[in-house]
Amino acid sequence: MTFFTSKLELSNIIDNQPENLLTLVNNIKVRQSPNRKKPRVIEDIIQDIEKNNNENISSVEWVYLLYNFTKWEKNNQKTSTLIAQKIWKISKTDNFLKLKLFWRLILNHFEPNKEYLASSLVNSFITFTPETGRDKNTFNIVKLLLSGSYEELALLSCKIVNQPEEIFKKVNLPYKFNLNNNLTLIDTIKIQIPLALSKLKIEEKYINYLLSSLNTLSEKTQLMAVENLLFNILPMIGGNYPKLVTWLKIHYGLTGDNSRWHQLSAKAKNALKQWIGAVNYKDFEKLIDVIIDKLSLPNWEKNQLISRKVFWSNYSDRFERIRILLPIFSVNVVGNITSTEDIVILKDDGSEATEVCIFDFNDWFIVEFFRGKGSETRIFAKGDELENLLFNSDDISLKTLRRLTISRDNIHDHKFCWQNSCESLLRNKLIYPNANTEYFKIVEYKQGFSYSFETGMPPLSYKQIEERERKLYHWKREIKELEE
Repeated sequence: MTFFTSKLELSNIIDNQPENLLTLVNNIKVRQSPNRKKPRVIEDIIQDIEKNNNENISSVEWVYLLYNFTKWEKNNQKTSTLIAQKIWKISKTDNFLKLKLFWRLILNHFEPNKEYLASSLVNSFITFTPETGRDKNTFNIVKLLLSGSYEELALLSCKIVNQPEEIFKKVNLPYKFNLNNNLTLIDTIKIQIPLALSKLKIEEKYINYLLSSLNTLSEKTQLMAVENLLFNILPMIGGNYPKLVTWLKIHYGLTGDNSRWHQLSAKAKNALKQWIGAVNYKDFEKLIDVIIDKLSLPNWEKNQLISRKVFWSNYSDRFERIRILLPIFSVNVVGNITSTEDIVILKDDGSEATEVCIFDFNDWFIVEFFRGKGSETRIFAKGDELENLLFNSDDISLKTLRRLTISRDNIHDHKFCWQNSCESLLRNKLIYPNANTEYFKIVEYKQGFSYSFETGMPPLSYKQIEERERKLYHWKREIKELEE
């Protein structure tokens, strides 16, 4: 373990040259030695400490004392602890001594073989009772350092939205250490920031702080921090912050020239997919809410849109990509309401206007028509040519989408009790709800039906099936007319 020399570090070299202390320790008042013909021995300084005559001890003598205290305590074991406690007490009103003690205490912790501070002084640190706000902060930081509580230090830095190195600078403590795991102290703290965030009520300022921290890290440590982030913050929470998800997609997403996706562990890859899915679902959800709020729709159409939003909420972690296609009228009314930049204006081909969302679900593309005649869901097996059209082309119309070759079984309705058969169709294509789903939501603000990943939801009753078949008869005719 090594440390790096910085402006405030008072190493053994400095102790041998006490005349340099004044120039190296800024803003600390140094007490000059009384006019003496020769330097005092350590016993004379100890005597002043015992008699509480600390005003007689110069700053140079404190340096001398701390440097030689280890040798002295070996011969004075009965009194060394009491003297050590008195030294810590004196330091409360002597900033120079206090700075020296804190520095040597921390250096001793990270370089124990070099004996920067006598053991009695190390053990007596806990008797220091800070009185000022600054001393309380410094004392708490030192305690966290000595106990290896790096997550707590990360939490502190999060709460005050300040980088760890800046905190150490403000309280004049050393921080440039390499630890046994080949990480610096600062890197070790920053890796814990995602863990710290998981204990806070996350706000935008914390997200900005996290991104700022991630951008300062090396590739190795950034990867460790990102995996901590993905493992400790739920997708439904992370998905509320598109700026963070966008950063993750750029640096660690499935695509991108400089993406480090391949460096993520399998567990982290799965977690990142869930994060991206969560933010994509948020865009879909937001679009439906705005359409319902801004457009003058009949109640039955509003209810149908709400039922879609609730249905797809069961799959909110599964959305790998989303693309939104809007008729020009909806663009003017809805405006820019999503975090994604992938919004396309549909070409007017004379079809009844409707908004469309395209979902990327692993091996399948799902095209969801929101309104109008049909208002169907179409499911396509992935292919390069189809992907280029659906996710890269800006030349798309409703007729283009409905002309695409598709099996009749892969076109689904939104008529009476449509959710059961739609879930079954998706499950047969290995498109499953979010992990650990126990209840499948059908109605907004209600728990939903019990769910099994093998059998799905409870089956419809005979009467429900009859009613559904009647509704489907008219819908099938509508679809046929639309396609013709």
